[in-house]
Amino acid sequence: MYRFFAPVVAPILAAVEARRVIEVGAGGGQQSAKVAQWCRGHQATVDIIDPAPGFDSDAFQARWRDCSRFHRALSLDVLPSLLPADVALMDGDHNWYTVFHEFRLLYGEGETVPEDAPIAICHDVEFPYGRRDLYYDIETIPPEYRHAAAPGGLHPMVKGIAHEGMNSMMCNALLEGGPRNGVRTAIEDALEGRRDQFRIVWLPMLHGVAVVVPLARLAAHPALAAVLDGIEPQPALRSLIKIAEQERIHGLIARERLALLTGTLGGQAPPSEKGRRPFTSGLGAEPWRDIQRGLFTQTYKGRELLLSPFDMANYLQLLGDLRPGCVIEIGSCRGARAVWLADAMAALGLQPRVIAIDIAPPEDLQHPGVTVLEGDARDLGGVLTAAMLAELPRPMLVIEDSAHTYDASLAVLDFFDPVLASGDYIVVEDGVIQTLLESPGPAGVSQAITAFLDRRGSDYEIDVSICDRFGYNVTNNPNGWLRRL
Repeated sequence: MYRFFAPVVAPILAAVEARRVIEVGAGGGQQSAKVAQWCRGHQATVDIIDPAPGFDSDAFQARWRDCSRFHRALSLDVLPSLLPADVALMDGDHNWYTVFHEFRLLYGEGETVPEDAPIAICHDVEFPYGRRDLYYDIETIPPEYRHAAAPGGLHPMVKGIAHEGMNSMMCNALLEGGPRNGVRTAIEDALEGRRDQFRIVWLPMLHGVAVVVPLARLAAHPALAAVLDGIEPQPALRSLIKIAEQERIHGLIARERLALLTGTLGGQAPPSEKGRRPFTSGLGAEPWRDIQRGLFTQTYKGRELLLSPFDMANYLQLLGDLRPGCVIEIGSCRGARAVWLADAMAALGLQPRVIAIDIAPPEDLQHPGVTVLEGDARDLGGVLTAAMLAELPRPMLVIEDSAHTYDASLAVLDFFDPVLASGDYIVVEDGVIQTLLESPGPAGVSQAITAFLDRRGSDYEIDVSICDRFGYNVTNNPNGWLRRL
């Protein structure tokens, strides 16, 4: 929200000659510093509320002690003691419960808005959290106000959790829309029946900002109307802004996807101190890129099959050698690999039994040898119970192909560690991203393999006969074919 300070926030503070400012949600402190600096120059004060700021709040307070106060607490616990104020900058917990009750504190619950009610400038009123809850700490939300939620990507074209989306490490409501869901919905609900007592300017860029101005403030400060007129987009410009915002969001999604694959987004492990096989591939980056381009045109029974020719051969050989009683696939995408594995098992004279688990499983996958389950790689105990696992026929082949992050892959490895028996396999997919991007360090999934083997390597081996069948680590899963000893 700090990017709105110069064009939106500062002109409004000046127009109303603000003396008391509240900031809810400090984040990394960029906006807090700007507001404190403005307050110092205008004989004003700012109260900053954040239970877990991403910066040294004590050092901040020491620098700005003459014009700021810091409250390490939840907004709903502190706001009542800080009102009335002139302007409230709202960028805290982005869920309906919190924002609805924040606005009820700012504007009361009666039919008439109090004359001293503040202007509220509220962030995240558009995608992704305008109509979907985010929970920084879901335990602070009463159960009756929570939506089903889990970490997972968000995409503007997907109402549920997307295979490729943004904010995939956050605890997001599983579905967008509907009652009591999202920041914008909370604002609308809190002001229901009193909308005619406000002028609201909706700015549909950078995840959206709502400028909520009580009419009493407009009447008391004539210069404010000109400021609002200047920032409110006309219809034609609003449409163009929305197009640009969609393009920006797609860029953010692509950037996050790249960061997840390379292990540079959250939950990253330190490099192992033990000597291990490098995760690079003997096949260079350019050939791998050509192969990847081909994968995106490959289908099996009408479904995208993102499986390299090397690993199609590797899986076929492993199915024939291991003759698994069951295959458990974590991350099924469109379901093509699950169907292909089941058909391959049948062709080899095996009883097909593939369990495909995904946070957003394909709804149209129907195959007698495939069981589709909804589940989160980071919480597999919620879908694979001990009793269910005990009944599965052996040997077992597990394929970890979920979020391609360090924490997700390590969670899968740790979950199956006590489940796997001698001779069983677990395959960790897509470490080849290091070679594809010519990255100096291993991908997140490869870091997870290293961290796991650092602890449990005495009970596992990297099956180099598979990894190196077509050349050193000529597989999408370098050092990722693990056999339980």
